[in-house]
Amino acid sequence: MAKSKLPVIEGTAMWAKVFEPDTKFNPDGDYSINIQMPVADSVEMSEKLENIVQAEFDKAVEKDPRMKNQLATRPVCQPVYDRDTGDDTGNVEFKFKLKAKIKRKDGTMFEQRPTVFDSKVKPMDKSALIGNGSKVKVAFEPIPYVMPATKQVGVSLRLKAVQVLELVEYGSSATSVFDEEDGYVAPSTTAANSEDEVFANAADF
Repeated sequence: MAKSKLPVIEGTAMWAKVFEPDTKFNPDGDYSINIQMPVADSVEMSEKLENIVQAEFDKAVEKDPRMKNQLATRPVCQPVYDRDTGDDTGNVEFKFKLKAKIKRKDGTMFEQRPTVFDSKVKPMDKSALIGNGSKVKVAFEPIPYVMPATKQVGVSLRLKAVQVLELVEYGSSATSVFDEEDGYVAPSTTAANSEDEVFANAADF
């Protein structure tokens, strides 16, 4: 059976937590990564995600026409402002997240994690942490939703996999480490198995 295609976005990584889940706000842990890019580069993906949100809005209104004037749509990305000056940088940011643990309907728990690859699609481990400024691709699953409490319609970007094109290691002051055409190759990796080769089956949607 053919595998489903996942959308892929490319940009600059910020606040990557893809090897160990963050438990600050969720005791079960969340994996996450933010991707920044110039507004011009975001237009195509933004439009595709906005279409998903609009379709979810239309579905909710079809089910209950009274919701047409009550629901509001949430932006699919956010503008990025300079921390020091507060000026608009001309970039936008997409936020991706994956729960580390999920409770099944029968009450049992299962764990999940994003797969992380280098530029040659070989798996990476936390021996090289992904720092801010790294150039990456992210494969994700868009999940539309309606929040009755806030009357908002949006789309969650569920993190599935990360491919590191240029690595800026966590704690490094360098803005780039490798030339993009060469890419980063993780040391001492094993070949990805057929289930983990997400990027071999990923595509724009």
